[in-house]
Amino acid sequence: MKKIFFPLLFLPLNTFAQTGLWLDAGLKKNWNKKFSSEFTIGNRRNLGKGFDRLFIDVSQQYKIYDGIQLEGAYRFVSNEKGNQFALQRDLFAHRFQIGFKMNVFDLLDAGPKRLTLNWSSTQQWGFQLNEQTSSLWRNKLSLGYDIKNFPLSPCMSAEHFYRWNATVFNTPTGVLVSGATTQWRYFFGAAVELPKHHDLKLQVGFRIRANGTQPLTRISYCYQF
Repeated sequence: MKKIFFPLLFLPLNTFAQTGLWLDAGLKKNWNKKFSSEFTIGNRRNLGKGFDRLFIDVSQQYKIYDGIQLEGAYRFVSNEKGNQFALQRDLFAHRFQIGFKMNVFDLLDAGPKRLTLNWSSTQQWGFQLNEQTSSLWRNKLSLGYDIKNFPLSPCMSAEHFYRWNATVFNTPTGVLVSGATTQWRYFFGAAVELPKHHDLKLQVGFRIRANGTQPLTRISYCYQF
């Protein structure tokens, strides 16, 4: 736990001038008790600066045991050019993910029923023309509580990004690859109680990278059917 929250101490030292605004909207289909699919479209912007990226995400989830599910996803991304939207081949990126999500209390059949503690662990690969292929290991802890007879359910998360190929060295005898932490990401907010099938989450947070700390605002909506 100390490793997760230690970077919070450095928040005032170096911050971005622009706040990130992240907007997501999705559709989720539960085929049965074990298998579900999700389609999401998202927009990322830096306030005061402009467009950052637009993406389409398709994911599958399969429950293998109470409290554990496998997840796989593909994302197509259109990145910015001069903070503007542009359809160019070298701005397109492809991202593949595979991993699992564990609901700790469901797995152990313990803890308060209204409290959720999730751990997600994901291997991610990213590909873009004229860019080095990225290989990331992401680990995320999420905590939420459903308050009885109250329209808001508080939630928070902390996520660590480790890039396996953060540094690549060419030597006379071959190539040396070194890994490193590239990002910490934190969110705090609430899920809004809506009519059945509708999910809305409002969050604020920040991410810490080598070039500074960026404040974030995120609005996520999903319709389940």
